[in-house]
Formats: sequence, structure tokens, C-alpha cells
Amino acid sequence: MEPIPIMELRNITKHYKNKIVLENVSFSIYSNQIIALVGKNGSGKSTLLKIIGGLVKSDSGEVYKPASPLKIGYVPEITPSHIPFTLEEYLIHMGNIRGMDKQHLRQRIDCLLEIFHLQEDRQTAIAELSKGMKQKVIIMQSMIEETDFLILDEPLSGLDPKAQNDMETILLSLKQRGLSIIFTCHEMKLIENLVDRLLCIKNHQIVQTSVPVHAAIGGNKLVFSILAKTSLKEVLPLMKIQQQHDLNSNVNEIEAIVKPEDTDKLLRELLQRGASIKKLFPINEDNENLYSYFERGKN
Repeated sequence: MEPIPIMELRNITKHYKNKIVLENVSFSIYSNQIIALVGKNGSGKSTLLKIIGGLVKSDSGEVYKPASPLKIGYVPEITPSHIPFTLEEYLIHMGNIRGMDKQHLRQRIDCLLEIFHLQEDRQTAIAELSKGMKQKVIIMQSMIEETDFLILDEPLSGLDPKAQNDMETILLSLKQRGLSIIFTCHEMKLIENLVDRLLCIKNHQIVQTSVPVHAAIGGNKLVFSILAKTSLKEVLPLMKIQQQHDLNSNVNEIEAIVKPEDTDKLLRELLQRGASIKKLFPINEDNENLYSYFERGKN
């Protein structure tokens, strides 16, 4: 089944004070997909997100939405640090600003508290929440109305590893609920685990739009087979736990991308379980250019 585009950017160009920021940027955003947008300091990532979200107008080009109306939630990188409400009061306040029906608003708040695992903190003052929990609250308020497409500028910025992993789980659960998501990020490991597509900004334009994430990041390509179906069923959860990437499964033959640091360990496990190793070869060994997109900084 062909992916369904929910938005198309066509030749987007943007200048600030006669300085070009984006030039003829074109790509499509598809339903039920997570996209990571990466680029160096000043490359135009935040500007592009604002154009996608309708907060900033481009100088030329078109943002076309085949699916209309498209309900968008936008979360900026810099969020309010002092919010004088409890979590629930804040969500009620944001719903009232949007003119939501009170009963529907209550139901929506209950749903969001469940999705973000914050039911027990609904009466907690936002000032007392951890940074990771505050980030969840800001995302929740952007979704207080039903949302099709979520735009996040640096959602993992400043979070500790546990909070990052928690946010990763939340974003995956939102995708499973049918949302499309685009976000900026500098954490390579999380991008590898989370996203379907990687968009890189270089010289004011988008590159790498069609490169699969796992191939772009690199690793080893492994093709193997196991004769016994029971053994195969044991191996697949093992690969999932180790965050390997199952690409194709044809009866008992599997083709996967394996992280370089996990290759030896996984080979030993497979051989112990009666696997027949057919092919093993490196992919995209030179990642210098890709990693250069992950320079830290705002734009």
C-alpha cells in the first residue's frame, strides 16, 4: 500500500534580512510516519518547522495539504519555565482558550494523562515537575484538541537518558495511534531507534530525503536463516530487544541491519540457535558527512 501524503512542501524559499535561510525546499510528509530533521547551527531547521506549522510564511513556494483539514500541534524548543497552574488546571486553561466544550475537554485531558502516564500527577504544580515531565505537559497542551500531525522542535533537549527513553516510547505510541510526527534532534541513537525518515538540511536545501535511516547511520547487513520455526520465533524477540531492524522475513530467512557493536554478539546467538549465516557485509562505511549534520545549536 502506497503511503498517503498529508502535506507537500513545494519549492519553499525563505530569507531573513536579505540572508537566505531556505532555498527551493521540496519534500512530502506522509501519514503515520516519524521524521527527524537534522542540520548544523543556523541551517534553518526551526524556520522550516514554523513554515510547516503555519507560524511563518515563506517568501515563495507552497505548503500543500491534500488532507484537509489537517489538525496540527506545534511545540517550540523554548517553552515557558514558570506556569502558575497544576497540570490539570493548565490543560483546562489551554482548552478554554481554544473554546472547547467542557465535557469533551475533560475527556480529552483524561485521555492525554493516560497516554503520557501522568494520571497521578494531575494535581501537581507544574513548577514541581521534572524537566522531562514538563516537556510532556507542553506536548500535551499542543494536543489538547485531536491532532493529526505533531511538530516538535528539540523535544529531547536537556533530558536525562531515562527521560529521553520515556519520550521515545511516548512518540512511538503516538505514531501507533495514527499521528505523523516531525522533530529536530541531535541524539543519533534515538534517531536510529525512532524515525522512519531522516531529512538533512545543507546549504539551505534538503538532502538525504530518500536514504533509509538505518542505511544512512551505517552498520552491517546480515542475511541468515533458521530451519526450525520455533528457533526463529526465539530469535526475533531477541533482535527486537537489541533494537536490531528486521527488514524482510521470507519463511525462515531474515535480512537485517545490525549495529557494528552488536554484530559479534548476535552472530554467536544465531549460531547457538542453529542459524545458517548466508551473508554479512558492511553498509555505508563512511558516515562522516551524515554525522556532521548533528552539530549542536539553535537556528
